[in-house]
This record gives sequence, C-alpha cells and structure tokens, in this order.
Amino acid sequence: MEPKFSELQFYKALYANHIHLAFQGMISQDVLTLIGLSLRRRPDNEVVAKRLFGLVIELAQNIYHYSAVKQFSEKDQREVGVGIIAVGENEQEFWVFSGNMIENEKTEVVRQRCDLINSLDDEGLKKMYKDSRRQPQRDYTTGANVGLIDIVRRSGNPINYDIAPAEGPHSFLTFVVKISKTLPVIAD
Repeated sequence: MEPKFSELQFYKALYANHIHLAFQGMISQDVLTLIGLSLRRRPDNEVVAKRLFGLVIELAQNIYHYSAVKQFSEKDQREVGVGIIAVGENEQEFWVFSGNMIENEKTEVVRQRCDLINSLDDEGLKKMYKDSRRQPQRDYTTGANVGLIDIVRRSGNPINYDIAPAEGPHSFLTFVVKISKTLPVIAD
C-alpha cells in the first residue's frame, strides 16, 4: 500500500517553517525566471533582494550542472540537473536551501572545498575568488569554479552543508545559506 500524501500537512509544514517558495524538479531557465519574479517581491531591502536572487541562481546552477540525477530539457536541448530549492525566513534573516544527488566519489571533494571556503575571512575569500577565476577549469566542472565562493561572499555567512548517504552510488547534498535582512553593502 502506498503512503498517502497529504496536501494539507505539506501546506502546514511549509507554513510552520516559514517557507515561502519551494521547487522540486528539473532546474530550467523558465523555473529560474519564475523564482526571480517571486523573490523580487519579497524583501523590502533592494540590496538584500538582489543578493537573495543571486544566491538562488548560484545554488540552482549548482544543481543544473552537477546533480547526478538529470532529465532532458526540451528548451535547453540537453540533460539538466534535478533537485530542490526552497526560500524561507525568520525575523532576522532569509535562508536558501538547495538539495540534489551527487556521486559518492565526489563527496570528499565537496566537503574539502566547503570547509576551506568557510575557513576564510573576507580577504581570503576575495583572493581565492580571483585566483580561481585565473585557474583552468577542473575536469568535472563548468564555469570558473567560483560559485561556492560567491555564495559566501554575497551572503556574508558560511555555507552550511550536509552530505547524507542515499541508495546506490549517490549521496544527497544539501546547502543552506543565510542572509541578513539588514545587509550592509559589501565592495566587490
């Protein structure tokens, strides 16, 4: 017998945890556009709104490129990542949650990179960002390898992560990033 899904319980859980936006599925350009429209209406602080949107984009791109679970996107004409993105808030801050499957053999690299980035101060992050932009692209990545660095710089907070074993050759990777509702301007 299949477990019964309760829409009401799902609604109550989202409401109780102050989750304003949640999406699970294939991360496409259309999804990002809709998320962007929704987020632009949330914060009163324009700087926070832009940074919040930037965080969502970075985390969504991480899913798009690196999720071990892929689906074919007609619009993109390629396989794109599948995962979950959620945005919530409390009185002091917004938070962005993302989750997706990754291959087990990549978990240690992700742990080491997150721990290194979280250990750096503002100057260290700035230097690592500039150095990473100059480096050749790693074999299994796309872009300039600065997404996680950019997330920490934009939010002003460490990136919280968890890697939970899943069935088979995959683990479930989650990131949670917090951003203060009263964010000061940071020079880029």
